[in-house]
Amino acid sequence: MTAAARPDAGLKLTGSAPYGTDLDVPGMLWAAFVPAPVAHGRLRGLDLGAARALPGVTVVGPDDLPGLLGPRERDAERPLLVPDEILYRNQPLALVAAPSLAAARAAVAAVRVDVEPLPVVADLESVFPDWPGSDAGAHPQVAAHVHARHGDLAGEFRRADRVLAETYRTASVHQVALEPHACVAEIRGSTWYVHTSTQSPFGVREDLASLLGVPEESLVVDGTWVGGGFGGKGGSFLEPYALLLARASGRPVRFALTYEEEFRLGRTTLPAVIRMETAVRDGSIRARRVRLLLDVGNSLPGRDFATGYSIGFLLGPYRTEAFEVEGYAVRTHKPPFGPHRAPFAPQCAFVVESHLDHVAREMNADPETFRLQHLWVEGSTTPMGQTVGPFGLRPAFERAMTTARSWRAALGPGQGVGIAGGFWSTGTGAGGEARLRLGPERLTVLEGEREIGSGSVLAGLTAVAAQATGIPPDRIDIVYGDTATAPFDSGVYGSRTVGALGRAIQEAAVRLRRTLAERLHGQGQAELVVREGTLVATLGSRSAPVAELLTEAERAEGGLVADGRHFAAPNHLDEDRVVAGQFYPYNDFAGSVHVAQVAVDRATGQVRVERYAAFQDIGTVVDLGSAQAQVEGAVAMGLGTALTEEAIWTDDGRLVNDGLLDYRIPTLGEVPPVDVTFVEGYAGAGPNGAKGLGEPPIIPVPAAVAIATRAACGAHVTELPLSAERVARALKLL
Repeated sequence: MTAAARPDAGLKLTGSAPYGTDLDVPGMLWAAFVPAPVAHGRLRGLDLGAARALPGVTVVGPDDLPGLLGPRERDAERPLLVPDEILYRNQPLALVAAPSLAAARAAVAAVRVDVEPLPVVADLESVFPDWPGSDAGAHPQVAAHVHARHGDLAGEFRRADRVLAETYRTASVHQVALEPHACVAEIRGSTWYVHTSTQSPFGVREDLASLLGVPEESLVVDGTWVGGGFGGKGGSFLEPYALLLARASGRPVRFALTYEEEFRLGRTTLPAVIRMETAVRDGSIRARRVRLLLDVGNSLPGRDFATGYSIGFLLGPYRTEAFEVEGYAVRTHKPPFGPHRAPFAPQCAFVVESHLDHVAREMNADPETFRLQHLWVEGSTTPMGQTVGPFGLRPAFERAMTTARSWRAALGPGQGVGIAGGFWSTGTGAGGEARLRLGPERLTVLEGEREIGSGSVLAGLTAVAAQATGIPPDRIDIVYGDTATAPFDSGVYGSRTVGALGRAIQEAAVRLRRTLAERLHGQGQAELVVREGTLVATLGSRSAPVAELLTEAERAEGGLVADGRHFAAPNHLDEDRVVAGQFYPYNDFAGSVHVAQVAVDRATGQVRVERYAAFQDIGTVVDLGSAQAQVEGAVAMGLGTALTEEAIWTDDGRLVNDGLLDYRIPTLGEVPPVDVTFVEGYAGAGPNGAKGLGEPPIIPVPAAVAIATRAACGAHVTELPLSAERVARALKLL
């Protein structure tokens, strides 16, 4: 079967889709940061005079903010420009805008900065060389502390046949979107307008209101096509600076990062150290203790979502009688961290799966059977007290085991096969709204999110609208609006787009079809069909062209309108298990199980992935082509996390590999074909039982490769990525 072309295929193939980096407004200025020259220091002087004297240049320094923004209340914890203490290298000290990018860079070079260097905290293990004690939450570098426990932990550890403890480390990973951050800002009368490449226009508007002290109703955020986000374009970044310069200059301002700046300032995920302990008795897991140190860069108190959300993934989808998890978010002198596809979940799965594989081996048990017997199923209770809904992880694991047995039968020397699983929580609870407009011959879906490359908006929402209305996909248009005209939506992230907006479209379609039924003098929901090229509404024996059922006012406005919205009921966890901090309940569990076959060069430690299979708990497939592509793309990205990707920071807070020559993502020759199997029938919260698919397929990848590597050569590597050097060290070659 040949997959249908995506609705955006023509625009992208001809190069006519406007991305953020394509924005060009007549009379615009080009923006640049004046960057901090050190990772930590005290700003003693900032001489902007020479830059201000350059022709056509606008300069904004810290002292200019009150005049530009007035006495409005702003977020004091997140100053836009350094007031005194520099907290990371390249932190913005001032802003310039000029008629060309070259002139902007010349203005930056004209600024004189006087800095008193201060000691740099570049590594979280320099803050806590030993595991933190009970008073660590008061440490000045700690941004967040979470702690939860349940059951007779001490008793289970005391009665265990065996307790195994390991320490794992994970690396900083960049999103590596093809398109760097870019926007154009204008002040239009009393409206602060910004056209930007973002995953969440409404999220950016909310953030801008907080940072600038400007009322949300005075802000308009308009999304462009997005050249990849992967979590890195979920919040505001360049937008407040572009708006400040537009305010100061009275002209439109374009702000776009170079690729080096994207690496240096982009919201990479940052490293972690994880301590895992498992108590086993009578062949089963009885208790687990997890301790996490998470490097969050220049995070701020109360703003660290990652610790309380991600630490639950470190227990994995496995039953246990007792547990304790404790995590510390540690601030270091690096740029603020950010989410990367399935934030921190692939790293968690790497730790959990590798550790339980190790536990089983130490017990002389089959690692896959051992994990299978502990997996959650529908009705299981998570460690945090939630009930698991329909969950296809176990059948996916069983199918993966069958594939692994087949592959193992043909293995040669230096080859190995590994299985790893993981779960994800789909963010359908975050709100979504959509508006349908039914014209005489076409249906328009108005919503607030831009396509970011995954197909979830254009292909996924088109497929849902076609199913919900009966109108063929080639008669459906997805239309984007800005934050002043579009219905509200939380953003394209968290595997939530098709789930939340799809449900909103379904609700709007029901209202639309009920209205048509009433106009056909009946009850229920009318059907929509195409007859001899005409869009027709039918109800039993009654039918009429849609054009005849529209009022004169509706015809003038383009059609009959119906709105839909989806805000899922909140989930809850057992607060009695929470000792400190804030944990976040999971929603709509989706599982993934992967099988990797690798070959390891025992002379160099080099790992090559030869075969790959993915088994995805999807609920219901909405659009097969998009679903297949999501899994294949996630595996490719996950192989980078597994084998090559690592942002390397020096002791003075400098990023060493700030470009694609030194930061290695997988090439096509390093990504094998991916055999994808969808496990349907375990209904999710999306349309017709669909589950989110953006994040889940990346989660098991590093773990599957690590376990296959151990099977191939015996190297048990406890640090990501599995570089040739680390594998060689595990093999005692170095």
